[in-house]
Amino acid sequence: MPARLHLTERRRCVPDPTRFRHYPLLVAFVAFCSFALTIGITQYSFGVFVTELEREFGWTRSEVSVAMSLFAVGGAVALPVGWALDRFGARPVMIASLAAMALSQFLRPFMTELWQFYALNALQFAGMPGAALITGARLVGIWFDRTRGRAMGFTAMGANFGGIVFSTLTASLISSMGWRGAYATYGVLFALLIPIVFLVVRERQVTPSVGANGAVQSIPGITLRAALRNRVFYLVVVSLLFAQVTYQSILPQLVPHLQNVGIDRTQAAAAISVFALFGMGGKVSFGWFCERFPARYALITSLACQICGITILLAAGSAWWVWAFVPVFGFGFGALGSVMPLLVQETFGMLAFGTIFGMVNTLTLGAALVGPALVGMSFDATGSYQLAFTTIAGLFVVSAIIVSFVRPAVPRVFII
Repeated sequence: MPARLHLTERRRCVPDPTRFRHYPLLVAFVAFCSFALTIGITQYSFGVFVTELEREFGWTRSEVSVAMSLFAVGGAVALPVGWALDRFGARPVMIASLAAMALSQFLRPFMTELWQFYALNALQFAGMPGAALITGARLVGIWFDRTRGRAMGFTAMGANFGGIVFSTLTASLISSMGWRGAYATYGVLFALLIPIVFLVVRERQVTPSVGANGAVQSIPGITLRAALRNRVFYLVVVSLLFAQVTYQSILPQLVPHLQNVGIDRTQAAAAISVFALFGMGGKVSFGWFCERFPARYALITSLACQICGITILLAAGSAWWVWAFVPVFGFGFGALGSVMPLLVQETFGMLAFGTIFGMVNTLTLGAALVGPALVGMSFDATGSYQLAFTTIAGLFVVSAIIVSFVRPAVPRVFII
């Protein structure tokens, strides 16, 4: 008995980070860093390695680029990752996911075959939902109440920050230590974040509340089973399916489109950098918007900005006012990263957010699988992106109409 008491006293001496007044901000910063590493390294720096891998192994451009299609693996594992978040909490899921990301980077210097490159990219993308996409949204959802929108925007802004930092850093690392050294360095960065997550990330203890069915629950919301029985769930899925076409179908094609209409590569690259900055502003601004108005209005506004941006892009051609496209489209595009999880949280609550958002990510996987192929086929057939971009703008209109019918399945309740 004394030994047990002694052990209890020792545990009480371990600092509890949740006692710190600004602990939620610390959690948001850790999630921000995970977003920056995950998105910056896996997506924004990908293109910088392409020519190095071609030169080293003789792989073709198309063979290397196919690895990006394995992004679909992240959508495929989103549901079990979300379930694990709701069942075991954020810390173990985040640690396991970051370990997978680190392992993927550490093994790349030893790869010799194309299938190994594909396998390591599959492992990498399998870790994305738990390292940042779903976990970050859940952490913000449980630790922030009245400032949740701005916190979500700040956290998701890490993706844009990572894009700005790691595209340039990758080029510098390759120049100084080669592509193998660059991959190894990124493995170290992922590994260093693991002990930080272990020390910082905790679950929040909340006061029980009474749910819509009269049952006492610790967090307001509904289960996945209840969500699947509600038509609102399918409205959310379809609207986000069309909204996410912008990620894999427009963003990767912006530089090729600008070059196709006569804008040189340097100016096109500069446009993308400015585009990322406006995307950061869009995340925080629309997050603040969601604190005061329903998230469906924020999504409609985001889609309207993108529709206006596409109109400017197609009408301007190579004229100087194509630069007007960058802030308009970038602002609305960037907002999606914070608006989508906020829409799901507002509609279904936090009780089973991880599982529900994971299911949404799985069901919207078609945007990443079908969109890029259709855009490429359209360009091959017409010699321009005009038809493809116009079609996508039409999908945005449909998405805005559908989401206008979405209403919360649970009352909006702040955790106290």
